[in-house]
Amino acid sequence: MSNAIYMIESGKALDLVKHRISEVKRVRQQNIELAKELGAERYRVHIESGVITTVEFADEKHPQFTKPGKYGSAPKKGTEWAKRFSEQKGHESESAVIAEAFDVPLRISYEGENFSGSRCIGYMLRECGFLYLSDDGPYALWIPDVAAEVAAEEGRGGTITWPEQPFSMELEGCRRVEKEEWDILVAQHKLDKKRAAQAA
Repeated sequence: MSNAIYMIESGKALDLVKHRISEVKRVRQQNIELAKELGAERYRVHIESGVITTVEFADEKHPQFTKPGKYGSAPKKGTEWAKRFSEQKGHESESAVIAEAFDVPLRISYEGENFSGSRCIGYMLRECGFLYLSDDGPYALWIPDVAAEVAAEEGRGGTITWPEQPFSMELEGCRRVEKEEWDILVAQHKLDKKRAAQAA
């Protein structure tokens, strides 16, 4: 599977990434406050929504929580803490937000003379995502390289039946870049931070 990376420059994509950053910060602060109130030493979060799913206590276990397992303890059903956990307000799945905003197909269907099928493209639950080096940018996003996936399937002799129309790899307000270009920005950002720390 291959991804396509885009620098975010303006418009809808810029609004989306800024909203994402503010939502991630909100959920992170919510988690810190909840864990502190509970007296939890560590916690794990849901991959999509970012809310707390399990916790670890430094001392003996909490009476409203299950025995510690591999991933910590969860609230017991029917307890006040189970209610509190269910009331957490997470952020939206960034993959779903991007796919919906730009009509990105996350699966392809195909058929041939003696075969047909359908498969997901992109990484499960992380088909699309945002990249940013700080709250102030630079910002980027990635989506599955739909065109490459379609070409690969056609190269095996299949005819694409979904998406019904070819997907344009052009995203409004974004400029496609090579992965190495983003890697250079990341390396430069790390170098700048290192130099700033050394100078301080």
